[in-house]
Amino acid sequence: MGLRLKRTARPAALVAAVGLALWYVYSSRASALPAETSSRGDAYAITLISPAISPSTMEPSRFVVKISDSSGSPVRAGTVALKYWMPGMFCGVFTAEAAETGRTGEYEAIVVPVMAGRWVLEAQAAIDDREVSVRHPFRAGRHA
Repeated sequence: MGLRLKRTARPAALVAAVGLALWYVYSSRASALPAETSSRGDAYAITLISPAISPSTMEPSRFVVKISDSSGSPVRAGTVALKYWMPGMFCGVFTAEAAETGRTGEYEAIVVPVMAGRWVLEAQAAIDDREVSVRHPFRAGRHA
């Protein structure tokens, strides 16, 4: 009986240790999300910027979208469309409207995350006959 207990205790302890190590690595990596994410197309660049304070669930949060040409000069887009979702969850895909801030090439979007956790916000801008897009991860709620 004692030998049988040793045979099951060691693998169980190993599995628990590996699980704790993976949890630690995942939790520290998940908390280090970028404040902004940029993407470049062939002629334009787009940047998505998180609010200074992490979004709360069921509360509006202001995200900023900046668009520029290849030289870095701000550019006005014809349309800016945003959608956001929780990866791996089935809570749906939400949309947000972008409004100009008064500065050329700068738009703001109000996002309302419905659950705590990790989200992805995607912005797509149409400029002339081209399109540029970016995906930006962020955390909302008590885990932010």
